[in-house]
Amino acid sequence: MNLIDRIILTIYTAFMACVSAVTVLCSLDLIPHRFIASVIAGIPGNTMYCVGGVILLLVSVRLLIANVSPSSSSLLLNDSENGRVQVGISAIEDYAAALAQEIYGVFNVKAIAERKDEKISIRINASIEPGVVIPSASEDVKNNVREGLKKATAIEVDGVEIYFKQIKAQE
Repeated sequence: MNLIDRIILTIYTAFMACVSAVTVLCSLDLIPHRFIASVIAGIPGNTMYCVGGVILLLVSVRLLIANVSPSSSSLLLNDSENGRVQVGISAIEDYAAALAQEIYGVFNVKAIAERKDEKISIRINASIEPGVVIPSASEDVKNNVREGLKKATAIEVDGVEIYFKQIKAQE
């Protein structure tokens, strides 16, 4: 889901939370029924309600498509007359985590892949052992992930970002 979809989802969720709160308040008789009845009575013939309803419908459809679309959860590697080859984003994340963990001193790795056109960017969250030179290990992780993914999938890695959450010995 891209940034615009996330912003729309946040606004949509906030709106639905307000509608839910009003519904609860009405059911507890904290908002007078006459007020709600007058609002509902004003709906027929009012174009503002129609426009609002159409906007909510379009937003709902857009968010549904964004979440169901297979293109957002996989990358196309090859499409020929013999068939199509796709790889899932979760498979890329798992493989990137395994590649990062190959570097000495790096453990508890979790990778998050994000698709950007025909490239991907990877965020690595990991722990590192004390005594390991972080800049050197970071470069090794970046190179290993970039080269390993390129070799396995032929997909360009746009960038590798590393976040070490802990410096402690493996348990």
